[in-house]
Amino acid sequence: MTSALSSADADSAPIVRRKPPAGLTWTSVALSAALVVAAVSSADSKQVIAQLERVDTRWLWLAFAINVVQLGLLGLRWSRVASMLGLRLSWVKATSEYALSTLTNQVLPSGVAGDGLRALRHAKSSEQSLLSVFEALALDRMSGQVAIWLVVLCGLPLMARAGIVDLSRIELGSLLVVVAALGVWWVAARWRHSRSGVERAQQWLRKAAGCLLAPRNAAVHLPLSLLLVVCSLLQLYVAARAIGVAVPLLQLFWLGPLILVAATVPSFFGGWGIREGASALLFGAAGLSESTGVAVSMVYGTFALVSSVPGLLVVLFDSERTQRDKVKPWTFANALSMLVAAAFVVWLSYPPLLAFVGALCFFFLVAQGRGSWTPSGSFGLPNTVTTLRLVLTMATLLAFAREPGWVLAVAALVNLLLDVLDGWLARRSAQNSEFGARYDIEADALLVLALTVLLHHRGLAGPWVILAGAWRYLYVLAPLLFPTPQGEARRSRHGRFAYVVMITCFMLALALPRGETGRALSLLGTVAVSLSFLHSFWERYAPRPAQNLEA
Repeated sequence: MTSALSSADADSAPIVRRKPPAGLTWTSVALSAALVVAAVSSADSKQVIAQLERVDTRWLWLAFAINVVQLGLLGLRWSRVASMLGLRLSWVKATSEYALSTLTNQVLPSGVAGDGLRALRHAKSSEQSLLSVFEALALDRMSGQVAIWLVVLCGLPLMARAGIVDLSRIELGSLLVVVAALGVWWVAARWRHSRSGVERAQQWLRKAAGCLLAPRNAAVHLPLSLLLVVCSLLQLYVAARAIGVAVPLLQLFWLGPLILVAATVPSFFGGWGIREGASALLFGAAGLSESTGVAVSMVYGTFALVSSVPGLLVVLFDSERTQRDKVKPWTFANALSMLVAAAFVVWLSYPPLLAFVGALCFFFLVAQGRGSWTPSGSFGLPNTVTTLRLVLTMATLLAFAREPGWVLAVAALVNLLLDVLDGWLARRSAQNSEFGARYDIEADALLVLALTVLLHHRGLAGPWVILAGAWRYLYVLAPLLFPTPQGEARRSRHGRFAYVVMITCFMLALALPRGETGRALSLLGTVAVSLSFLHSFWERYAPRPAQNLEA
């Protein structure tokens, strides 16, 4: 396939991605942190902390769902804008690339690095020139800005009624901006040395105007952009409700777009700092507490960061390695995703988040394994039983607060019995497969991690119990840091025995009333599985004597 850069618009040189200097990244993080601290300090810092301490993480579910809808709309808008320019870009591809772009903008400085990465990946995976891809990306972002500013203009009467702005000054300022823009354009048009550049700019502006403002095209992209603004406003509303603040809808209609405008300004690190400062000023101007504005902005940013997890799955699963080897990249990606999810669950004290990430990971595994689920190609009854086990594990995580401990313990026991059943069915029906073995092992690992999260959340064990669920994923990721020719060890008898001891101890700890007995059982299960995995690490990395080469 011809490279995208080998067209007439660019040389055939490969796309070189330069790694940003580490100093720049850490400087950006430090500056954003300093701005956040300044925003918190300018408000009532004690009140900000008090509001953050009572965050109801159940609202994270709704924020995540809104983000999924938002990603779908973003992908649809980008694919439509690209088609207006004659570029080939499917909705699925555009949505996945937008997920990666969102994650990149959240974790890298400037807030626009993800857009550059999105353009480079599109140009590399297609036969389009980099210039035309950047053009589509710019028009896509311009559509979003047009929608935001349209909402801001519609909210001006409400701002004037609240005494926030003076309409006469806005009219005068707008007139001065228009006059200045026309003056700059007239001078540039008369400047001989820049005539060619001005002509190219005029041609591009005419093309952009035809793409964005033509009635037939505007009827496609503008409603999508307005829906995206609504999604962002809903996310702000959810962040406010998470700390117990109900922002009136009329205030949200004019207050939210201004916060969004501040958040879209290229900043040091994921919008942090600038967004908090703007929220403090705007909430104060609206007659609300400045500390509330800072707290809402911080919760909004945290929810946005957690909701960008789909981008992590894209960068881990949608790679060139995945096309060559579907099992190993998924295993690494799943292990990393589970560890990150477990860390967030402990931090937020919200076990259902693990069910979210687990469902996404296993969806990718099943989708990539299509055609090799069983020797016959069908999904098969054993894999169906394993799927039932996964559903039961996720239901246990979802019912973490409603059901008593003995119900969760019974669910874990049923899960264990189904584990025995799916293995028996696979052997009896001759439906053993590499996919089925991987599916079963990872279902076991998720069950263990879910039980450790529940034990910690219910106060039956300290954070150390998470180690029992993390061992499997650490074992999978170890070769990335410490390469070894030795593959993954097969399940041994002592490994199965340790697994049964651990699950039994965890089930009893959940079923028994709170006390030292439950903590002791949790510790026993953690020690048992830790010793088993330490033995597996020894088998993988222990030095081996040189083989005798004599005949």
